[in-house]
Amino acid sequence: MSGEAVVQPLKTPDKNQIPETVDLSVFEPFTAFTAEMLESIANEATVERLPPGRRIFNQGDMDGKSVFLLSGQIALIAEGHPAITIKAGSNEALEAVADSKPREVTALARSSVTLLSVATELLYKLNKTTPMVAVNKTDRMESSKDNRSRSARIEWVLNSPLFFRLPSPHVQVLTRRLEEICVKAGEAVVKEGDEGDFYYVITKGSCVVTRSIKGTDKKSRLAELGIGRGFGESALIGDTPHSSTVTMLEDGALVRIPKSEFMTLLVTPYIKRVSYEQMLMMQDEGAVLLDVRIHSAFEKMSLRGSINLPLATLWKAASILDKSKEYVVCCDIGKRSTIAAFLMAQQGLNARILEGGLQNLQEQDDGLSVISKCLDDADAENELQRELVKENEPDF
Repeated sequence: MSGEAVVQPLKTPDKNQIPETVDLSVFEPFTAFTAEMLESIANEATVERLPPGRRIFNQGDMDGKSVFLLSGQIALIAEGHPAITIKAGSNEALEAVADSKPREVTALARSSVTLLSVATELLYKLNKTTPMVAVNKTDRMESSKDNRSRSARIEWVLNSPLFFRLPSPHVQVLTRRLEEICVKAGEAVVKEGDEGDFYYVITKGSCVVTRSIKGTDKKSRLAELGIGRGFGESALIGDTPHSSTVTMLEDGALVRIPKSEFMTLLVTPYIKRVSYEQMLMMQDEGAVLLDVRIHSAFEKMSLRGSINLPLATLWKAASILDKSKEYVVCCDIGKRSTIAAFLMAQQGLNARILEGGLQNLQEQDDGLSVISKCLDDADAENELQRELVKENEPDF
């Protein structure tokens, strides 16, 4: 037998030709369809059963079909971005897979898969021309004010600079995986010293960030965070305990995403590394080199032409940086640079990370400027203040 896909028309709405565990009525937009409408879909749809590795569609295709995953796993691959996996039965598989036209990704069968293909034009007509469907959808949307508000808040988060620039498949997955939680005034969302499990974005209310003062039972107040601010990324990216406590100032709501999915869907797409040679070329073309280490480390050794913007300062200044510029960030080994690049992505900035950090360059004199000087009393006091700022660096 050849390796061609077996295509079988789906002629009746009894779903005899698809897995018995699959119920088409759970898919969007089929959830609002009447029996007659489902019959129309069934008469025009095809079921494809493909082996692992088979290409389903290519990036750039204009195929006019909407593909639904009934069983198995699909890998979605966008140029320059990590592959993501869609599993049948998961929340993100309850709608057509990567349905934009032209296709923004290439889809491959990661395992044996069963696919339902429907003409996109047919779905459009059924959605737009059937008053009953429109009324039913409106009724469901208006049946719960809380659900309507939650959807609006999730949509608002997905339209923020951090999420908006992601590939569409990532957004499709995030739409299903972002979880909103309600929190009460005085509730600690993350606690200093605890391991990081989630990345959070405030959708309602505000928080205060505090940290214990060493040797005392007091806490220093580092910042207040309002709607739209995210926190928790430092612990997740650095794989370290939270260095501060974030507490709700009022009743509110947060959306959160687990660590593994945060790293795959949100961090990895923004982590673009460049070599030292590539960085030099970017500098020649006007890119800005940001050193995000503390000032004392920058004073001892730095790259020519670099600007010192410690991570704590960058967090405050990122919103006013020039969005028309390209940036390259560097630190000792790369962890702080990764956090910095993520913080900059939140503000819609384009940042690259110096591969390997400065440690890999210390054995090379070319390009490095070593500074060694004695500090007078005033300089020493200023240096102490800078170190204290570092100690109070917020964990977000």
